[in-house]
Amino acid sequence: MPNIVTGWLEGSFNRACPCGDVILKQSKPKVIRLHLANGPCLRNRRCGRHEVFYGYSVAGAARAINRKDNRIFRRLDNVIERTKKRLESAKNLTCFISPVLESDFNAATRKAMLDHVAVYFPNCRMVDNPLKKPCLPGYVCEKHGEAPKLTSNCIADLDGIDGATADLRAFKRACRGCFMQFYWEPWMNCIRGKFVDPIDRSCEYRSERFIIGGEKSCQLSSRQSLGTCSR
Repeated sequence: MPNIVTGWLEGSFNRACPCGDVILKQSKPKVIRLHLANGPCLRNRRCGRHEVFYGYSVAGAARAINRKDNRIFRRLDNVIERTKKRLESAKNLTCFISPVLESDFNAATRKAMLDHVAVYFPNCRMVDNPLKKPCLPGYVCEKHGEAPKLTSNCIADLDGIDGATADLRAFKRACRGCFMQFYWEPWMNCIRGKFVDPIDRSCEYRSERFIIGGEKSCQLSSRQSLGTCSR
């Protein structure tokens, strides 16, 4: 496989997972998309204490962002600085940065976050990933689901649709012009039953698994932690 193509939600899936750092240290070319903050946990009001949106509602977080509240931007900047440091040590890297995974914010709030984050990652492409709303023009558009309706300057992700039963041929046709196409199955969320905070989940699998980003992008062999490869 000539390239590594993968992505993840920064700071989630197992406290001590080394997968992301292992990938970044590889010498072969890498194309990686990172989400910095967790939109689903905000929407569902179950963000962990370590997450940018802990203690906020969607409306409350939007107000804080729009008035440039120090608390929320201090949390975001902590994630930014950590991520920036990790990426600076990587070689042969093409990077895409999304401020929020599956964002519920309106266009103005998403633009404020994109503008803030872009300053710190001048060598990465900025990604807008709204849950339902249209993407902002001028940014890479990421959409999730089996029929994302994307044509170019885009990233597609099955996230939330079981790839084992989805029409993968139709999915690939629908987003064939995208930079990346991510495969997803429920086991990749590392949940076996009730909800568990992502950093406390056990992501160890004893059987061999594959994750697909355009092509097969991350092979996880016996007893290797899924970790950051899963998102």
